Amino acid sequence: HYFKLSGDNVELGKTYSELLDRKGTLLTRPMEILLKNPHLLSGWLSLNQNNFEVKDGKVVWLRNPMVVIGETYDYLNMAYREEEPAAEVIWSHDNELLQKALSFYDDLRGKLGLEKEDYFKLNELLQKEKAPKGFDGELWAQARAAHVGFEAGMELFGMIFLIAEKTDFWSLRVEEDLEVTIPDELTDPDLQARMKKVLVPPPATKADEVVAPCGGMYYGQEAPGMPPFVSEGMHFDKDQPLFIIEVMKMFNKVPAPFAGTIDKILIEGSDGVIVQKGQPLFKVSPDEKLVEVDPAEVERIRRERTAEYLDAVL
Repeated sequence: HYFKLSGDNVELGKTYSELLDRKGTLLTRPMEILLKNPHLLSGWLSLNQNNFEVKDGKVVWLRNPMVVIGETYDYLNMAYREEEPAAEVIWSHDNELLQKALSFYDDLRGKLGLEKEDYFKLNELLQKEKAPKGFDGELWAQARAAHVGFEAGMELFGMIFLIAEKTDFWSLRVEEDLEVTIPDELTDPDLQARMKKVLVPPPATKADEVVAPCGGMYYGQEAPGMPPFVSEGMHFDKDQPLFIIEVMKMFNKVPAPFAGTIDKILIEGSDGVIVQKGQPLFKVSPDEKLVEVDPAEVERIRRERTAEYLDAVL
C-alpha cells in the first residue's frame, strides 16, 4: 500500500518503511493481547464500538487512532511505569512516540479550536493544502506531514473492528435491565457443534491408543479392593483419571487427554505392573476424530482472509 503511495519517489518509500518499522510493536503488542483473550477483546470492542464505521467496505476511523491506542494501553493496564517490568507495560520507545503524537494533536486542536472528539473535522482539514487561519503555508505543510507520519500504519489496528464486524459481534447486547440478548443464529446446533470443535479441539494426534507418559509402576485402581478406573467399552471424559503411575513412591493419577471410549485394555494385570514410557495401555476411540487439513490449504485461506481485511483497512 505505502509502496504504491511512494510511486517512483525512493526517498519517500524509505521514509514510509522507517515509519512503519518504528510503529511495529506499538500496534502489534496490544493487538496480540486482545486477540488472545476473548474477555479483554469483548470489553475493548464494546468500549470502541462508536470509534469507527464501515463505509463502502472500508474501515473509517471516527476518532483519532493514536488516542484510541493510548486508551487501549490504559485499558490493558499497560500504561508506562518506569518501575514495572518491560513485559507488562508499553515499551519506553513506543511510549515516547505515543506521547509525542498525543501532544502534537492536543496542540493542533487547540490552535484550530477543535475538541478531542472532532477527529473527523481535523482529518478533513489536514487533507487540504490551503492553510487555515492562524497558520502560514510552511507551518501548515509541516503539520500535514506530521499527521501523515503519525497516521501511517495505524490502519492495522482497524482490522480488529473488521473482525468484529464480520462475525456480527455487536449483535450480542446487554439490555437496560441487564438481560443479555443472544442472536438466534448462535443457538443453531450445527454452528454450536462447529464452535465446540474450536473451543475444545479434537486430539492433535491420529493415535487410537493411550500410552504411558513415563516409566514406572502402573496401577489400574486407586487402592486394593476398589473398582478399576476403566473397563472395556466404558466411555471416559477429558481429564478423567485413567490410571496411576508410581515413580519413586509418588503416585500420580494420569488424566485422559481427550474424551473417548475404551475399546481394549492392552496391559495384563491392574496392580504393580512395570511399564515403559510410551508403552500402549489402552486401545481407544476418541469422541472427536482428528480431521487432517492440508497445511497448504490452511495457508491459502489465511492469506486470502488477511488480504481481504487489509484491503478493507487500507
